[in-house]
Amino acid sequence: MGKKKSALFLVLVTVLLLGLCFMCTTSFLYGGYKGFYSVPSMTQKDALLGNGFAEGYRTQGNSISYYGGGYTTVYYPEGVITEKEYQDSLASLQAAADESGKGSGDETPEEKALREYRDSYIKIDGSTFRFKAAKKYDPDDAENSGAVTSDGAVIEEFQTAFDNAVAQLKQRVSELDLEHARIDVVNGYGVQVFVPTLSSKAAQVSVFDSLGHVGEVTVSYGSDEASATPLAIAKDETVRDYVKGAYAISNAGTTAVALRLTKAGQKAISDWTSANDGSLYISVGGKAIVNPSYQTSDSATIGSTLYITRTDFTKDSAKAIALTIDSALNGKQTDLTFSMGDVYRQNALFGDLALTLCYAAFGVVTLAMLVFFFVRYRRLGFVHLYTFLIYLFPMILLIWGIPFLHIGIETFLAVLLGMVLLSVSNIVTYESARRDVFQGKTVATSIKNGYKKCFWGLFDLHIIAALAAFVTYFIATTQLATFAFTFGIAAVLSGLCSLAIGRFLWATMMSFSKKKAEFCHFKVDEGAQNND
Repeated sequence: MGKKKSALFLVLVTVLLLGLCFMCTTSFLYGGYKGFYSVPSMTQKDALLGNGFAEGYRTQGNSISYYGGGYTTVYYPEGVITEKEYQDSLASLQAAADESGKGSGDETPEEKALREYRDSYIKIDGSTFRFKAAKKYDPDDAENSGAVTSDGAVIEEFQTAFDNAVAQLKQRVSELDLEHARIDVVNGYGVQVFVPTLSSKAAQVSVFDSLGHVGEVTVSYGSDEASATPLAIAKDETVRDYVKGAYAISNAGTTAVALRLTKAGQKAISDWTSANDGSLYISVGGKAIVNPSYQTSDSATIGSTLYITRTDFTKDSAKAIALTIDSALNGKQTDLTFSMGDVYRQNALFGDLALTLCYAAFGVVTLAMLVFFFVRYRRLGFVHLYTFLIYLFPMILLIWGIPFLHIGIETFLAVLLGMVLLSVSNIVTYESARRDVFQGKTVATSIKNGYKKCFWGLFDLHIIAALAAFVTYFIATTQLATFAFTFGIAAVLSGLCSLAIGRFLWATMMSFSKKKAEFCHFKVDEGAQNND
């Protein structure tokens, strides 16, 4: 390639790298609350990292930031309460009984209530909760229904209903597709859910409230929830014969919950809304989960999909509502209901400054790498710099673009390990060429020989590293799988950059130098003959 073509190629590559650098490092606001956000700022973050960091979008002029950590709540099934709740209620009843029983020899209603409450809740082995004791589990008779028998044995029907309810919750949390969202059964019958930080605590509470609805789906219509009339369902049919499922959709700034209706559902709701005024209410387990402002004048014809919109919907809250409705319709059926405990903030596991420290560590490693190459190889360091940037920017774009990848400890480590692999490959090649030059061979010949000697060894190294990483990805879980997949990509890019792109850049940049050995900072043995 001639000098003019080499110059044009370098200009084009430089402009491309500058553009990618701008995309990956720069964020700014314009036009009021609009903004341009760098690729890393728009990339999903690991909930275990902390520190505020722009997520890449703004709502009504207020920036939405990433703060790491998340929120936790615990769901309690009917018939199960915490020891604190039991003791608080007991103390309140005790105080009322003490006040009412002064100077009276007969059992007062307050004393009776205290005695019945004390006898109604018992502890069982393996749990710190209190369980309501009764002869049976019957959600239609809450007064005489319980979770355990008087001797502490868990009622089989309650256990089945609880297991089915937990299966529904696990399905929802899994399909929320929020990194590090998790669900655990604690103390036998508490269901603890962790959700990484969303846009606000209100959004967190909305998601938690939606996820906790279990039981049968009902559709009703009326001027208010209390007086709404349930959808008339034919004999031997269920609501699933009218509503097939639900999903969330976002388009042009509007977020909605979409109900998929059957033919029978389309006709029933169309006839129903045409003859009445009011709103449509969707309930799960007897509690309304969402109702739209759906007026008769808007409902002349109902299609196969009914879209429910609300001004307070967020992408995550709408998805949680849709998942709750869909799993209640199509998942394991249960007639159990849950009550939600308090929502607690959990700080990032690795500390509030973990994200900042990761970026700082990456910067220090990068700076140390470049200092080494420029001190050791002088202008040849620019070849490594360009090669490194051609490796780095596609890695950033891939982490952003692949849905299950995110910025976290494991991806930082994978990218850094890929950098080490790239640097070692270049060092091995450069040193091989350096030895040939020292022995008196021309720089051009030395470069050719250097790559020839090292190519297959480095090629095999990258192939083995990539294959091992991808195999690990398919057999590993969670963080290890993320690390393995990211490193597999890094190994492929490292091999491509060091064995192909780097060699071409070396030849291109060196063509502008009259003294090839000085360009590379290579020295010749004084006793050897060099033709360069």
